[in-house]
Amino acid sequence: MTADDARKENPFEPGAGLPPPVLAGRQAELFPVERALASLARGRRPSQGILFFGPRGNGKTSLLIRTEELASERGLRTAELPASCFESRADLTLHLQEAAGLTGARLAGAQVAGFGVSADPGLRPVNLALLLSEWIRSDDAPLVLLLDEAQSIEPPAGRAFFHAVQQVTARRLPLLPVAAGTPDAPRRIRECGRFTERMLERVPVGRLQREETLRALQEPAGDAGRPFVEGAARPLAETSQDYPFFIQLLGSAAWDAAARRGESRIASDAVTEGLAATEGKIARFYSERLHEAWRREIDDVLVSLARFFRRRAGRPLTSLALRPVMKDLASGTDPPLRPPQLLETLADLGILWNGPAGWELGIPSFADYLLDLAASRTSAR
Repeated sequence: MTADDARKENPFEPGAGLPPPVLAGRQAELFPVERALASLARGRRPSQGILFFGPRGNGKTSLLIRTEELASERGLRTAELPASCFESRADLTLHLQEAAGLTGARLAGAQVAGFGVSADPGLRPVNLALLLSEWIRSDDAPLVLLLDEAQSIEPPAGRAFFHAVQQVTARRLPLLPVAAGTPDAPRRIRECGRFTERMLERVPVGRLQREETLRALQEPAGDAGRPFVEGAARPLAETSQDYPFFIQLLGSAAWDAAARRGESRIASDAVTEGLAATEGKIARFYSERLHEAWRREIDDVLVSLARFFRRRAGRPLTSLALRPVMKDLASGTDPPLRPPQLLETLADLGILWNGPAGWELGIPSFADYLLDLAASRTSAR
């Protein structure tokens, strides 16, 4: 290995919450963000916020990070609303008080737009819309609020927050909420009130197209000085099934294999070595998903679900076509579940999700794992 090779750094980022080196194939998902930010920069309040939703590992947090970058490029303010502040209305109130600069001594006898504010949320209701208004007005730049893990919003806090956003919107103050969450996030937000249905434009975030998967592998490797040999990235793309987390995991393993071999390019031998190195990690990932299903007492139906989608060659289903499937599967759970309850649990875990084309498996290769596991158990008997 040359000194130059030793200085090259692995560009891939397989960790949770880390943006990929190249955000490939997300132009459609980012279009509503760019449109809303452009409107906000012109002094117009967008009529809707944005909700990115999809299975874990598809890059929703990366889209929030990119939203923050795009907002900063336009001279807009950004701030994160941590999921912890949505555990209760009191937590949300305290967070907004701090953000508005109305904590501690300033709260004693303070007036917000003519309304008294109590330092103790338990003593007297605080007008959250007024706190949010003060936060927005504390700077000339419009405010973009970023919320990750939206599926963890508790309804009382969420109801208070979205009602405050609705009031601020009516006053045409420059605010744009942008949230991200698992497939269950839309349902959880609906539970905050019927009026929330129209407040956030839903943007599904699924797997990439194959050409974008190849770009996500080849471009960062080339930019970092250790490009793929022509055609060498294809086995990685096929194994990833275009799932963004696996793309980063496999790309990182192939890069490391080439570095260990002292090769200036990533060739087929390094790819083969990288594929072998990730087998255990991917199997553990699937095992953890299965364990989550076991904890929710729905693991018994997963093999049947996998067989059903295998027969359909992975084609998505409409909600109407999914109803009899859920009815059949729910009857086989122990204890028996109602079909909507089973579907909500499957969506909460990201095993199923309502994507752009309809209901489909969140991670298609998880079905392969389940069927292989069932076959191995059958042969061992």
